[in-house]
Amino acid sequence: MERELPLSVLRYVPPGTVEDRFVRVVGQGTASIGLRGRWPDDAETDSYGYAKYDGVEVLFNCDDVNWLQPADRHTVFVHVDKWGDLPRAEKLAAHLGSTVLGEAQLGW
Repeated sequence: MERELPLSVLRYVPPGTVEDRFVRVVGQGTASIGLRGRWPDDAETDSYGYAKYDGVEVLFNCDDVNWLQPADRHTVFVHVDKWGDLPRAEKLAAHLGSTVLGEAQLGW
């Protein structure tokens, strides 16, 4: 399967049903799993959710959202707003006990 990567599939599947198989198939290739949604409005940071741009994405064996920098690790991207919203991304990461690493990148 690796020789067919990167591969893009748009399909909703219930959480917990394909993740382990997906990671095994990807192997050392580049791929992603994304979940679009809408982050709640946050008056404290003057940030508002946008269903078209909000979501979370895990990139496997890659460091950039456009799949141009292969890596030997996985990267989680928090998609916020069309142009990025660093205070919002930082707050969402802190909610999960994490921090934002690196510079903002334009994604989906």
